[in-house]
Amino acid sequence: MKISAILLAAGSGERLKKGAPKAFVEVQGQAMFLHSLDLLERHPQVSEIILVVPKPKINVAKRLSAAFKKIKKITAGGSTRQKSLAAGLEFCREKVVLSQNAANPFATIKEISGLIQALKGSDAAAVAHRADSTVRENLKTLDRRKIWLMETPQISKKDFLIRGLQIANRQKIEATDELQLAELAGAKIKIISADKKNRKITHPIDLKNGSMFHVPCSMRVGLGHDSHRFSKSKRPLILGGFKISADGGLEGNSDGDVLLHALTNALSSALGGGSLSTFADAMCRRGMRDSKKYLELTLKKMRAAKFTVKNLAVSIEGRKPKLEKHFPKIKKQLTKLLKLDSSRIGLTATTGEGLTAFGRGEGLQVFAIVLLRNL
Repeated sequence: MKISAILLAAGSGERLKKGAPKAFVEVQGQAMFLHSLDLLERHPQVSEIILVVPKPKINVAKRLSAAFKKIKKITAGGSTRQKSLAAGLEFCREKVVLSQNAANPFATIKEISGLIQALKGSDAAAVAHRADSTVRENLKTLDRRKIWLMETPQISKKDFLIRGLQIANRQKIEATDELQLAELAGAKIKIISADKKNRKITHPIDLKNGSMFHVPCSMRVGLGHDSHRFSKSKRPLILGGFKISADGGLEGNSDGDVLLHALTNALSSALGGGSLSTFADAMCRRGMRDSKKYLELTLKKMRAAKFTVKNLAVSIEGRKPKLEKHFPKIKKQLTKLLKLDSSRIGLTATTGEGLTAFGRGEGLQVFAIVLLRNL
């Protein structure tokens, strides 16, 4: 299932008392809305993002979000959440729409996946916290076991949101969240428990009490290195999974893809594992000489450990061949292998002034650095 995501970031933030639209207030080192934008960008089932911001902030939003490739449209919001939703809904192409409030900067991948799963038996779903204090309506005590305190993300089949907006406008109802709109349209709804740290930022105390909203973000750095001499026999030259030429290849028990070897070493080191030889040699003896297989095994371990690649930097030393002209195709191949946007992959090459065997044309040496973050 592919979904459209609307990031609602058009609120004025009057109660936050920061003198700026809430979504643009800095939280943990960056504008609040960028936390949610990063979350939506990383979820594999989000195919597009519509960012809704105050009209005066459109250019600022474009500048701050330039690295996010799933953004389809940045548009101006309205004076209410309902109007902002309508503005974003206009650009959604998918049949399922996920709404995320920028004031919920610490929602999780798990919550989005849970909502998508919940939609299989319903028309709309949302995350919420169960009330844990006594709840009264005037002087009447309510059963708190039946009370949910709503958060985002929320998800709905697009048709129900459209019909809900039509009904709300006709009956002059100002819905306070998307589940209410879907409910107006007769949707079958479901609520799942929100992550404990996913709470809306509304008042100044919410910003001051950092521990209340802090979500540990585990980052790991991996360094990988490998080198191969050029083969005297006719072997294809493969770098990053891309075949550069039919000959001029590198020695090795495998296909000699020194770039993927260095990358695999970098990933393994970030995960606390050993060098490539600790598992690739045995695979090679079984006839598995494609270096992409070694990388795939390490990526599988990475995902099992709940990490994803955030950035990759590669430096290649060698006198020949001239590699810069091949970088776009190598980067395209790495993008597919890592499921990482090309803007997060850096490739450089140097001859090293001929001071080493690589600079003198005897082989190639590669260093790779990866940045991983937890899902």
